[in-house]
Amino acid sequence: MEVGLDHIPLLGYFKWDVIEFMEHAAEYGYEGVQIPSGQVVADTDYRRRVADKAVELGLYLEIGGAGIDAARSGKSPAELAEAWRPLFDVAADLGARVLITGLGTWPWEGRVSEEPGHSPADQIDGGIAALRAIAPIAADHDMLVSVHTAFFTAAEYVRLMEEVDSAHAGLCLDTGNAFLVLEDPTDFARAVAPWVNSTHLKDSAVYLTDAGMGWFGGSVLGDGTVDIPTIVGILHDANPDIALTVEDHWGQSSVPIYDAAFLSSLPPAPGDTRAKFLKHLQLARAHLDAGRLPSKAEVETWDLGTVLPDRARANAAYAKDLRDSL
Repeated sequence: MEVGLDHIPLLGYFKWDVIEFMEHAAEYGYEGVQIPSGQVVADTDYRRRVADKAVELGLYLEIGGAGIDAARSGKSPAELAEAWRPLFDVAADLGARVLITGLGTWPWEGRVSEEPGHSPADQIDGGIAALRAIAPIAADHDMLVSVHTAFFTAAEYVRLMEEVDSAHAGLCLDTGNAFLVLEDPTDFARAVAPWVNSTHLKDSAVYLTDAGMGWFGGSVLGDGTVDIPTIVGILHDANPDIALTVEDHWGQSSVPIYDAAFLSSLPPAPGDTRAKFLKHLQLARAHLDAGRLPSKAEVETWDLGTVLPDRARANAAYAKDLRDSL
């Protein structure tokens, strides 16, 4: 299990190009990176330089893919599949095998959509149709399409994977995003583990506010309420060769859990699912009160030029120690 770093937010905050990001990732102790595909698609000379730099630094590469949301994009599954075709050749040039994509939008937009053909169920149906069209092309190139988990429940992602039924389509498990659909991250990981072929290793926490539920987009690994060691163990048992790619958003956001439309958009859940989720609200409040997690006011005072690299180094050390313990 190699340990890597996703480009968000470092590449954007520091305005690095991909090669600069790779150099910093190696300096921070990472063994691979997930990178956006834009510049490496548009510029073949730059793509060669990125590939050479990855070899020089000993980094694995995973790259961004195209879309799969046939419901919201207005494109047919065949049209979406054609947009993927050149990306597989780009990935091959880079020595990358995993291409990351996503489905849906922020919960308060995608989950509550009542527009005909755009409901959460329609988005999943469209994703199934798109992945069925893309998977044979991925198979021809021996590549893996990986759907980032964010706006749907574990059961919904399981349905997506079961109905696509391809060894070349799987999930990029974001270990902190189960909170967005009011689920426990460990149970979420256990449910989807058979299909996970990529990761966003993220610690996180949620807590009640006047506006709804506050959500840490990412805390330093080990400081949130996500049981990272247990989840990594689950992933290791399912696929010991999977890469652990850290994604540290560091920011804070809000989930509208007082909104009846949002709550109604979620499938019915067993009592233990909700009970475990509610426990996280209490744990995060204890972390906040103890100063283990930063308040919004504290975050606003941060010198991100120092904080983000320090967090990246700490996350690399944590993930590698955890990996080595297995």
